Amino acid sequence: MRQPIVFGRKLPRNDWEGDDWTPGARGKWVTCSDTAAGRMVAWATNGRVNRDGRVYRAAVHPHDPDGLTLEQAGQAIHTISGLDLIIERDWDLADVKTHLRYGRGLMIGGWYSALPRAYRHQLSGDFFHRMWVSHLTAAGNVRLWDPLNPDTTAYGRIVPAQVIYDFIATLPEYGYVKLQPL
Repeated sequence: MRQPIVFGRKLPRNDWEGDDWTPGARGKWVTCSDTAAGRMVAWATNGRVNRDGRVYRAAVHPHDPDGLTLEQAGQAIHTISGLDLIIERDWDLADVKTHLRYGRGLMIGGWYSALPRAYRHQLSGDFFHRMWVSHLTAAGNVRLWDPLNPDTTAYGRIVPAQVIYDFIATLPEYGYVKLQPL
């Protein structure tokens, strides 16, 4: 499959957090923020900076064996790419839709259990999770990169936007990197 292009940008391939080993995490997968950050930076730079989530995890100091905050993800993004993560905590759904309608990409977080089972990659969903969304389509869908998706040959997954809206309602905080010139 040729690399799809949307809004003039190359869609990045999935990055699976299951292949990231985090010292001190006792074998748990805790790199969803790192993985989502990698997809976000790849989109923002049109693939010029395209690193695995484990590279972002290694850039966090002091090292953290748990899931990362947006602030920690921002530190890693700046270290790896020189770009800044912009964090929004006071957006309403209209702000989110507008941002995605223009293809600006958004790191989102929430309780994984808020996703219907058909859209989860694990049966259990009782944990906090971060993912990345590139854009909102005219048909009312979004393209989603879930770090728990082991299909590293795919370019995200199209899901109904309402699925994401229900997910983000459980923790309305977002991060994005400004799109760089093509």
